[in-house]
Amino acid sequence: MITAIGQGILFGIALCFSIGPAFFGLIQTSLKHGYRNGVAMALGIFASDLTYLLLAYFGISSILMNEKYAIPVGFGGGIILVVYGLIQMLKKPVVQNEDGEIIDIKKTTYTASALKGFIMNLLNPFVLFLWIGAITLASNKLDKDPLNVIVFFIATLSTVLGTDILKSLAAGKIKNYLNDKTIWKVNMIAGIILIISGIILIIRVVVEHPWIT
Repeated sequence: MITAIGQGILFGIALCFSIGPAFFGLIQTSLKHGYRNGVAMALGIFASDLTYLLLAYFGISSILMNEKYAIPVGFGGGIILVVYGLIQMLKKPVVQNEDGEIIDIKKTTYTASALKGFIMNLLNPFVLFLWIGAITLASNKLDKDPLNVIVFFIATLSTVLGTDILKSLAAGKIKNYLNDKTIWKVNMIAGIILIISGIILIIRVVVEHPWIT
């Protein structure tokens, strides 16, 4: 279980480096409307991550537990993580709008901020595929033990939520570092971590099923 917690935290740290629309929305909401609205938005993002995770888990859990599908699922999950990592590395950093300012967000309530975070994250199709890849990775690394897999994702989601809340609290300082070069570096780090995770998953499948080579 300690291993599951540690690996879940590490995976959560990799995810927290992901910089996309939800990240900028979180920072901007905190700057414009205070950290409480930022925390509300972080909770909305957390809720959408949990929704996608549950959909992915209950949608493919029976397949993951079936040894007959171990190879295609393992390769598929590994490829998803590698592709998502490449997208992180190759996407162009966008910090400013045409007027040279970080995109503004209208006045909002805590509920509206939470809904914005939920919807913004939910409308990103790559989030679902990322969680499918993560479930495959966790299941293989933790020998398909349901309890350890659950612990892994509790640690992952807790880490992501915790770092999102910290981003809200530190929005003013983070804003000073939001330039193309910094975002490119962060995207590279996140992408490399996800790619390595995907490659490890694929290698594990090959090692455990040497006859496929």
